[in-house]
Amino acid sequence: MAKTKVKPKNATSKSDVWYKVLTVVIIVCLVAGLLVAVLQPTGLADYISLHSQTAMSTEHYKLNNAQFTYMTHLIYNNYQSSYGSSSTIPIEYCKTSAQSTLSEALVLYEAAKADGFELTPDQKAQIDDTMKSLEEYGKSQNYNLASTIALMYGGKGVKKGDVRKTIELQTIASAYAQKLNDSFTITDEEYTKQYEDNKNDYLTADYYSFTVKAEYDKDADDDAKTAAITAAKDKAKEIFDRVEGGEDFIKVVTEYKKSVAEQNKKALEEAEEKNQEEIDKAAKAIEDITEESVKKEVLTERHKSSDSEADKWIFADTPAADNAVKMIDADESATVYQIVASAHRDETKTVSMHYLYVPYSYFTDNKDAAEEFVKNMIAEYNKGEKTADSFDALAASSSTDKITVSGGSYKESTKLGYSDSKYDEADAWLFSADRKAGDVEYFKIGDEGIVTFRFEAEGRAAWLVSADNDIREARLEAKVEEFKTTYPVKINEKAIAKVS
Repeated sequence: MAKTKVKPKNATSKSDVWYKVLTVVIIVCLVAGLLVAVLQPTGLADYISLHSQTAMSTEHYKLNNAQFTYMTHLIYNNYQSSYGSSSTIPIEYCKTSAQSTLSEALVLYEAAKADGFELTPDQKAQIDDTMKSLEEYGKSQNYNLASTIALMYGGKGVKKGDVRKTIELQTIASAYAQKLNDSFTITDEEYTKQYEDNKNDYLTADYYSFTVKAEYDKDADDDAKTAAITAAKDKAKEIFDRVEGGEDFIKVVTEYKKSVAEQNKKALEEAEEKNQEEIDKAAKAIEDITEESVKKEVLTERHKSSDSEADKWIFADTPAADNAVKMIDADESATVYQIVASAHRDETKTVSMHYLYVPYSYFTDNKDAAEEFVKNMIAEYNKGEKTADSFDALAASSSTDKITVSGGSYKESTKLGYSDSKYDEADAWLFSADRKAGDVEYFKIGDEGIVTFRFEAEGRAAWLVSADNDIREARLEAKVEEFKTTYPVKINEKAIAKVS
C-alpha cells in the first residue's frame, strides 16, 4: 500500500517470511524522479560488457553483470526511497548487499529446481504486474520502458530482460522459501521451550510515564540552567511522592499540566504587549487538558523489554508489580513511571483480515470524493456473494486509469495502532468482541487515505504467533545455510568489481 503503513509489527502474511531471508524485497522502487541512477554507462560496449561477464553462478543459473547492476541500483534506490533523495549510501555497500541477496536467491532457486517446484499462474502474473508498473511509471514521467530502466538501474546496458530475469529469480526463491516455511511442523513442546528460553521476547507490560523537563531561555547562564533543572526534578519528585502515596497518576499529572498551562496563560495576560490570539490559544490549551487526553498521552501498552533503565526495572527477574512507582533521572529531566499491568506473557488475541486502500491523493485530496468512491465500492461488494475472494477482487474491478485500489491480507495480526495511533478506531472495530467473520467497514487514516477492512477470524495469542514466527525463521535460515553447502555459489570478483 503506497504512502501508508498498514502492516503491524507482528503481522504475518504469505509474503512475510522471505524478507527475513533476502535483504531486498521484490518491488519496483518508484523514487521521486528517474534521474536517481548513480552512474549511467551507455553504448554498445557497455551492453556487451555487462552481458558477457558472469557475476555469480550455480549449477543451473548464470547471473550476468547486467542483473547484478540492476540489483545494486535497486538497493540504492530503495535506500533513497526510505531515507530521502538527499541521502547517500556507498556503492560498495550496495554491491555487497546485492551479492548477499542474490547468493541466497540462487541457492533457493537451485533447491526449488531440485524439488520440482514451479511458480503458480498467480505468481507469474505478479511478475507481469511488476513489469507493467515499471512501464506505467515511466510513461507518467514521459519515458519509455527502456529509458526508465536505463535511468533507474544503471544505464543502457541493463535491459528489460535483465530486470525480468532477476525478478523471476527472486520470485522463485521467495515462493520456495514460503513453501518451506509453511511445511514446518511445530509441537506444543517446542512452543513452550521457545518461550522458556526467550521469555523477554514474549513478555509485555503496560505502564504510565510522565517526564518533567527543565525549561530555560536559550541564552540562560549556568546558574539559571541549574535552577531550572533542579526545579524540574523537584516537581517530578513531588509527582512521584504523591503517586507513591496512593494518589491517581492520571489525576496528578492532569493537575500539573493544567497548572503549567494556566501559568502560561497568566504570563501572556500580564505581558506589556498583549497578544489576544496567543491568549485565546492558551485558554483553549487548558480546555483540551482532560484526564482522558492525559491518559492517552502517558499510557504505553504492550511494551516489550529493551536495555533501558526503565525496562530493566519493569522486566526484572522479579518484575515490578502492578501500581509500583519509580522515578528515573536524566541530565535535564526526570521521568515518573507507574506499572499498570506488570510483565506478563502476551495473551492478547490476534485477528486475520483483508484490506483495501484508497489514497486521498488520487482525488486531489478531496476527502469527500474519496469516501464516496469507497462507499460505492462497498455497495458493489454487498450486491455479490460477499466472500473474501470477491472482496479482494474489488482492488482490480474498482481501479481506473486514474485511481488504483491496492489490497492484501494479514493473518493473525496484532493491533495496527501499536505502531501507528491513526489506526486506533480501526483497532476498536477489528478487535471488538462481537466482530464476526465477513464484517466489512472502512476507516479514514489521518490525511493519507481510507482503508476498508474485512474481518476474517480471531487468531492465536500474540506471544504464540510471535514464537511461531521466530521458530520458523530460525528453521528457514538453517535450511538456507544447508543449501549454501549443497548448492555452492561461484562469485566472480573481477566481474563484480567492474559494476558501478
